[in-house]
Amino acid sequence: MIQQLARKHFERGRQFELQERIPEAIEAYRRACDMQATFPEPYLALARIEATRGRHEEALALLDTAAGFGDDPQVIEWRAYVNGRLRRFEDALADYRQVVDGGDPHVRVNLGRMLLALGRYDEAAAELKKVEEDESAKQLLDALPRYREFGADRRVDDLRTVRYLFGGTVVLGTLGDGGLRLVGSRYLLLTPRHAASTIGRFVALVRRRKWTFDGVVGQGAHHGPVADAVARILGVPRLPTPEAGARVLLCSAVVKGPVEAASLSRPWREAGARVMHLALGLVPTGDPTPKEPDLVGFVNRCAVPWYRVEPYARLERDPDAPQDGDWPGFSVGPAFVDPNGARVAQELVEAYAARGADGQAEGILGWYRQHPQVRAFRWGQEDEG
Repeated sequence: MIQQLARKHFERGRQFELQERIPEAIEAYRRACDMQATFPEPYLALARIEATRGRHEEALALLDTAAGFGDDPQVIEWRAYVNGRLRRFEDALADYRQVVDGGDPHVRVNLGRMLLALGRYDEAAAELKKVEEDESAKQLLDALPRYREFGADRRVDDLRTVRYLFGGTVVLGTLGDGGLRLVGSRYLLLTPRHAASTIGRFVALVRRRKWTFDGVVGQGAHHGPVADAVARILGVPRLPTPEAGARVLLCSAVVKGPVEAASLSRPWREAGARVMHLALGLVPTGDPTPKEPDLVGFVNRCAVPWYRVEPYARLERDPDAPQDGDWPGFSVGPAFVDPNGARVAQELVEAYAARGADGQAEGILGWYRQHPQVRAFRWGQEDEG
């Protein structure tokens, strides 16, 4: 009788989940589990939800219970995933090996990921080559030379490393303060001070690597002021139109993912120019890719003060709006575009000239001396060859 009732709670939970009524689904699944159901489905269902909520320890306990009812491949695969998220790579690897011959290439790809995390690069390459037609396997194989630079004791899941591994991107970072920052919404208003920090680190790279450019490009009210400021700082001319064979530095304010990055550089590439792309901010629209700008400052939702068109960029303090903890209330103001690009560029130049000692710069630039396989560092190699 109790098991029949547990089954009913599970079925109710499944219906709730199909209707995307997740709180009700959780409650129904939990009731089935509390009745010590003697079948794995409610434990797996609740574990899936807990895992997607980031409650991995709770999910693992549920999956261990579910696995006790038999070798269900779905349970084992989910447990492997959760163990991976908990950085218990050996346990995850053991689970993936149990189900890897089931025919799903993604399982073998995930097995390869665990081997990479353990620093067992040759084994990872062998497994990934078995499914090398899979797009994820291709990405991991392409990243393998960069993975080899990290030992098994080094984390490879922080923002800078992930963009290095899969995008070959230099992340210059920002000061992380001095602007409107909403941590919960992960949004940052990139002030001239933030821009000066990114530009300063870029200029240091230019000098260290002896990069040269025939001109700086970047157009419009959004990106043009950055291009104007960087051209003045580097003492390099602005190029108004595409030129074949030109070595150009494309400067952007905030770029939304690889599609926009490609559209910004397309006129110059199609004209036969060689392009390096620097962006103050990157709003990711998916996994890192080499189509993103070569060098970026802040990576996440962000905007610049002179071009606030996205709703999240138009937040204004509003005393009549509900407060969120210690934060004042906010409302969404009208879109704003500053038409005076010359004034904006002058503010950026002045912020660059006034910047003080940058305690983070050496650590960031030194990191790329240890890990030099970035797209930007190929600049000039063709001329040397």
